[in-house]
Amino acid sequence: MNRRGFALLAVLWVLTTLTALTGAGVLVARIGSETTRNRILLARTEWAREACGEILSARFAADPTIRELKPVDLGRGTWCRASLDDPAARLNLNTADREALAQLFKAMGVQPALAESVIVRRTRGTLYDVRQVPGVDSAIVAHLAPFVTVRGTGVVNVNAAPPEVLRTLPGMTEEGVILVTNRRGLRPVHSADELAGLLSRSSRTVFLANYAEFVRAAVFDPPQLIVTVEGSVRGTPLVARATLTTVPVPGRLAVSRRETE
Repeated sequence: MNRRGFALLAVLWVLTTLTALTGAGVLVARIGSETTRNRILLARTEWAREACGEILSARFAADPTIRELKPVDLGRGTWCRASLDDPAARLNLNTADREALAQLFKAMGVQPALAESVIVRRTRGTLYDVRQVPGVDSAIVAHLAPFVTVRGTGVVNVNAAPPEVLRTLPGMTEEGVILVTNRRGLRPVHSADELAGLLSRSSRTVFLANYAEFVRAAVFDPPQLIVTVEGSVRGTPLVARATLTTVPVPGRLAVSRRETE
């Protein structure tokens, strides 16, 4: 009886062990399956992101004024979207002088003293976000966001900047601001000389007195465009995103820097 009891017990232990091993094997297989599925989904989002970059580049070649690629259905629930931003349409916190910063902050109802905070902060290194500046809270960030940037070369695109930013340019009178903004939908200004010729005598005198400083601070076409591309699969939280610093050249966007998330 003892031998039979031990045999039965041994069989039960073997069955228990096999059941546990089978369960572990199923669990491992399930985890492996989920991992494989996630890898496939991630690969699809990355593919969608890259596809969006190619689509945007092709559309830019046909129309250099394009600034947004609305969500594109790539099939099987995969989609992508993209946008282009001209950093020269805003004042660069890393390069603007104290006077221009103070003028813009004052116009926006922000304490001009914060301009000094920007100057002090950037002496310690490049600013990557306006929130790095002491004294700048979320409300101020939201207020300043349409008018300042930490990207780009530091010049201001006359044909894209809002009036608040245009007024910070050397020699730019109110007449010049109104003239430039009114012409954007019809015929943009193409050079400082053309702008000078369109101004009245009094405004031209002010403009020409600051001509050298103006041509160093202003451009009439974007020297860079920041491209943001996203790809995803519907029904999943996965998003593949990339930020591209590009240089517009005839017929395409030349990528000079790539940041992938």
